[in-house]
Amino acid sequence: MAGSGSAVGTGYARTRDIVLVAAALALLAAGLAVVLVQAWPPAPQIGRDGRPEATANVVTVHLFGAVARMTREECLFVIVMAAGAIGGVVHALRSLYWYVGNRALRRSWLMMYLFLPFVGALLGLIVYLVLRGGLTSPTGGSSDVNPYGVTAIAALVGLFSQETAEKLRSVFATLLTPAQAGRDQALPPQVHSVEPASGPVGAVVVIRGAGLGSASAVRFGAVDAPVTDAGDDRVQTTVPPGAVTGRPTVITPGGTATGPMEFTVE
Repeated sequence: MAGSGSAVGTGYARTRDIVLVAAALALLAAGLAVVLVQAWPPAPQIGRDGRPEATANVVTVHLFGAVARMTREECLFVIVMAAGAIGGVVHALRSLYWYVGNRALRRSWLMMYLFLPFVGALLGLIVYLVLRGGLTSPTGGSSDVNPYGVTAIAALVGLFSQETAEKLRSVFATLLTPAQAGRDQALPPQVHSVEPASGPVGAVVVIRGAGLGSASAVRFGAVDAPVTDAGDDRVQTTVPPGAVTGRPTVITPGGTATGPMEFTVE
């Protein structure tokens, strides 16, 4: 493995690793679905006069053999975090089967798949807290919140956790002073050269630059090609079917970097 970064986790994931992570995500998804259903706050009942009655302030929730009494406010917190985690599980499963199908899954990514549901749950909670001030009036309470609306938002936040984090950063960067870049912050990826400058579908392409150690794919036009070898200063891939002539783009968790020259697809 070329590059100056750590070699930990640079090998490809083994069958046992993939099965364990997939099983853990599947079990977590089933458990979260149960939590979401069991903790769902009761809907207002319609009285004999046709008007909605006040909902019970405390409800009994049954979760995996345990019985808990929760207020509607607590139920909203639980379903928001469960929905955010479900969105994170969906994101992890989609990414997992894509990389496994392309035989490009590296062991260093397994930790991300296991933590995505937790990130989704926490981001869902953060967004819920941010939006609560706008969803209800200052004198309103939990009864004014539509559980379907906040659950849908939390699930989408978990599914698009990276986009949510970027949006929150861009919004609050206008209110807060941006932190100075330090050594503990990842540098944005850079592409300096593409070798060779042309080739047919299936040809090996080496892209050199900086900050490329976590590259997940290389985009040729509108088609993504899996990374077959990655280091901090180089990425190796193959020209995928459907690729068109243009400047290749390296995709990393920290952003994207486009090559300075075109690659001609022969």
